[in-house]
Amino acid sequence: MKRLLLTAAAVAVATGLGVAGAFAAQYDRPAPGVPLYGPVQAVPPAGEVPPGVAPAGYQYQWVYSYDHHGYRGHWEAVRVGS
Repeated sequence: MKRLLLTAAAVAVATGLGVAGAFAAQYDRPAPGVPLYGPVQAVPPAGEVPPGVAPAGYQYQWVYSYDHHGYRGHWEAVRVGS
């Protein structure tokens, strides 16, 4: 009886660790389409255009910096003259 109880406990612990590892592996992945590493995008890719008309006193500029997706190239409205 003791052997059966110890075996069941060992299987439960191993299963729990496997499930915890599977969940942890999911959190390590970046969102689809988000480049975390690689070359710096100093210029916009071919065909990439600004998102539209910038607000008054601003212009769109291609920058490589951090936004809510991580470090990547993107259009950013910057104040004219700065």
